[in-house]
Amino acid sequence: MIGVILYLYFLFVGFLYANTIFKNKDIYFRGWFGGVIGTVALMSGIMIPASVFGFSILSHIVLLVLFTVPYILLKALKKDKLFDIELSCTEKYADIKTLCFVILPITLVICVLLTNHVLVPYKGGFASGQSTYGDLQMHLSFITSIKEQGEFPPEYSLLSGTLMNYPFFADMLSGSLYLLGTPLRWAVLIPSYIISFLLVLGFYILAYTITKNRVASILATVFFFINGGFGFAYFLDGAKADRGIFTDIFTGYYHTPTNFNEHNIRWSNTICDMIIPQRTTMAGWFMLMPCLWLLIDALKTKSRQEYIILGILAGFMPMVHTHSFLALGIISGAMFFLYLFGEDNKKDYIINWVIFGGIVLVMAAPQLVFWTFRQTVGNESFLKWQFNWVNHADPYLWFYIKNWGITALFIAPAFAYAKKDNRRLLVAVAVVFVIAELILFQPNEYDNNKLFYPVYMIAVINVSAWLVYMWDMLKNVKFRAYLAVLVILSGTVSGALTICREYVSGGQYQTFSADAVKMADYIRENTDKNAVFLTGGEHLNPVCTLAGRTIYLGSSLYVYFHGMGDELSKRDMNVHNAYSASYADLVDFAKENNISYVYVSNYERHDFDINEETISGLELVYSIGDQSLYKIQ
Repeated sequence: MIGVILYLYFLFVGFLYANTIFKNKDIYFRGWFGGVIGTVALMSGIMIPASVFGFSILSHIVLLVLFTVPYILLKALKKDKLFDIELSCTEKYADIKTLCFVILPITLVICVLLTNHVLVPYKGGFASGQSTYGDLQMHLSFITSIKEQGEFPPEYSLLSGTLMNYPFFADMLSGSLYLLGTPLRWAVLIPSYIISFLLVLGFYILAYTITKNRVASILATVFFFINGGFGFAYFLDGAKADRGIFTDIFTGYYHTPTNFNEHNIRWSNTICDMIIPQRTTMAGWFMLMPCLWLLIDALKTKSRQEYIILGILAGFMPMVHTHSFLALGIISGAMFFLYLFGEDNKKDYIINWVIFGGIVLVMAAPQLVFWTFRQTVGNESFLKWQFNWVNHADPYLWFYIKNWGITALFIAPAFAYAKKDNRRLLVAVAVVFVIAELILFQPNEYDNNKLFYPVYMIAVINVSAWLVYMWDMLKNVKFRAYLAVLVILSGTVSGALTICREYVSGGQYQTFSADAVKMADYIRENTDKNAVFLTGGEHLNPVCTLAGRTIYLGSSLYVYFHGMGDELSKRDMNVHNAYSASYADLVDFAKENNISYVYVSNYERHDFDINEETISGLELVYSIGDQSLYKIQ
């Protein structure tokens, strides 16, 4: 488990950095920020040595040195002790009760769902839960191919000959653990456990920074992670005619109060549909929290150090989660102008922003140019005008009220109640909301929700602060406790039911049989790491997902929504022709596309008109169950 030890080392050194930079903050804040520093250093920092030495053990050793030496030099210059950890503080953000009764329980819910959704052992193979049946297989393909092939920048293993343009740094973190001996399941789970804890703690700290109220921060944390709108009302209404409708919540496929398409309920629960299956979103939010904290605090304290740290963190974000980077950029741009006109010392203010922007430009521009813009510029699948997001059935305001629930219902009075700085922040995120309502940023319109969620974060926090204010204002009202229970239940019932459904689904969806695992083991141990395979388009593909090999064409679930629809159409036809081709034509096609192996399973036999005479002429190198692997001479 050298990979786990290395990660823990980075977390420890990250804490030492945070302990030095934020001496006046409490231990919870320093622990959180240290975890962020250490994780980002290993997750994103590896691109620096990997650009020279490839994704290798040597690169990780170089990164370890690069991360450690500056801290030692900093301490030497200041003539400080290396491990001088101060427990006293002047600024408190959390306490042991909040940690034990709010942060850890929510984190535990996430970790339990991760554990019964990610590569769950099942009859010698693996199973998943409902939400990880799709996206997880894509992320596993990236993790295993990054580790197995050791190339940097990595190839997009689902479309041979194509550069990886999808944000892959979160998967590269698991790739690091996998490379250094951690079993694949735990290489995925361990970073996810740590990041989820830092995400929940970070949200609470951000909420406390904005509200300065512990109860409001706790309420906001509960509302954000156990979120759900008024979708539960449709089930209550339906139960009048059919009491068994509640059974569907726990047994149906995406038929919950936060996923009820037939009634236009599209606002997913953050844990079940954003954090558990979408590793890039989880990592993006984990980085967005400290960036928003730094932005808010730097505007207040005018600390140049915080602008610099903000620039460094933001600069690492594009290939962690592009949507979070974009949201942060829009919020930052809006905040710059919202504070500029009231700033007395405009010169220093602008200099701080130039430093922040300059660092981001230097660090982020190469990522955007080399990866993101290659995928998006000139691609008609990206950047389209489209109004009203995924709402195709309801009046505009009603759609958000029933989906966002109490957050949409109370955002107007919360805005009126908010202090000046919080109003500015709400205006800044409103700019993100308007842009996301007008521009579609990727082929899948639903994925614009990755821009809406940062808006929702800030809205939830301010609504929670207003609700606490109303609680105090209604202190002489006899039934205020009942009103409070009603509000809390209306904001969490849909999310709680969805979480229960997701837990029940854990391990129920088999993804890979024992034979598929053995096939992947054979491929990994006996084929060239850079070999290209011809397979069908099934997303449960052991060749790319478990063995980490590149395939000629992967599932349309991924390739199309990554903006390569034209290439998908062309190659899909080629794959059909190849499986039915004559021996000579198949060999010519394979040479032209650098294909070395042909994989045949029941999926390929069902989906293609396979020329058995051609296949029998190939060299059979391995066969188990319904799966066979042929080498092209």
